[in-house]
Amino acid sequence: MKKTRNKLITYLIFALIVISIPIEGFGNSGYYTVYDIKTEKVLFRTAMEVHEKDMYLSGDNKFYEVVKVDKSERIAYAKYIRTEKLPEVKEEISAAMALVQETGEKRIAIYSTHSDESYLPSDGAASINGHGGIYKVDTALQKALENKGVKVKVDWTLYLPHDAMAYTRSRAGAVKLLREFKPDLLLDVHRDAVPLEEYIRKIAGKNATGVRIVLGRNNPNLKANQNLAYRIKAIADKTYPGLIKDIFFGEGDFNQDLTPNALLLEFGTYPHTRERAEVSAGFMADILTKALYGMDEQKQVGAVTKAQKPLPGQNKAAATGIWILVGIGIVSAVAFMLLSTGGREMMHKFSKATKREFASYFGRFRRKKGDGE
Repeated sequence: MKKTRNKLITYLIFALIVISIPIEGFGNSGYYTVYDIKTEKVLFRTAMEVHEKDMYLSGDNKFYEVVKVDKSERIAYAKYIRTEKLPEVKEEISAAMALVQETGEKRIAIYSTHSDESYLPSDGAASINGHGGIYKVDTALQKALENKGVKVKVDWTLYLPHDAMAYTRSRAGAVKLLREFKPDLLLDVHRDAVPLEEYIRKIAGKNATGVRIVLGRNNPNLKANQNLAYRIKAIADKTYPGLIKDIFFGEGDFNQDLTPNALLLEFGTYPHTRERAEVSAGFMADILTKALYGMDEQKQVGAVTKAQKPLPGQNKAAATGIWILVGIGIVSAVAFMLLSTGGREMMHKFSKATKREFASYFGRFRRKKGDGE
């Protein structure tokens, strides 16, 4: 009787935590499951909206295209296209991708479009109305990069609420970073909202999380972004196998049209500890510096004598982007009004969409006490 009462209390506490989480914290109130249309095997899950013609590179480098989507059931089917050959990774110094500004400094900028994203076990909620746990992952990545001799700028601006207009608001921060900091690489750091098992990893003997690279396929810089993503995965597959979970090519641009060197990184998912994501941030810092500045770390930190010009199209894209800032305030205000007046409808959709998800989650909760942290 006492054990039953204790279990009931535990479930009630968990339910209260869930109720306190804003709808947007779950990434469209649930996640998509994508199947191989031929074998019906699950390929991947994602909290992002999935559309026909989206593309996907699996951990074993098989390339797929989404050919069918059922939005009501949140499932999709993808067709196998080919097996990709990633770039060769050599141990000696490789200057082919070296991106150095006229100052001779190595610069990487970081921001988080979904400012609320957090990790339930570590932060107490999957979504925080303010600076979520994702910013601690930003900080871990910043420190690890700085230890590699890279100058890092983290944008702490809040881009709430977590809605369809978030990327429009964060575009202002991205443009500002490009204009004022002039980074070699622009990173938008997120966490996913899928089951814990999708991302759990043991890397270099440490409890870590997989990292998904997301590319905007409706983006004039897609080829350049893709080349960089493939190089990063090639290096990671050799040095930290399993770290790069996969690469998802989603509809939209995710502000990657602003520069040829922009990536969206998802560090794990909300049900596992934030500490796992912070460990992976350290591994990613090593991979990013090698992908951008070469394989010889002593040369990376040393002075650079041959400077390169700013990235192709970066100044033009940033200048174009600044005009968008004028309309951001108006659009954001309209979005906020729509959100404010549509609360009941959103709660109804949330209840329906998450009923199935939390039923499975409670099943895991009964079987597990945690994720090994």
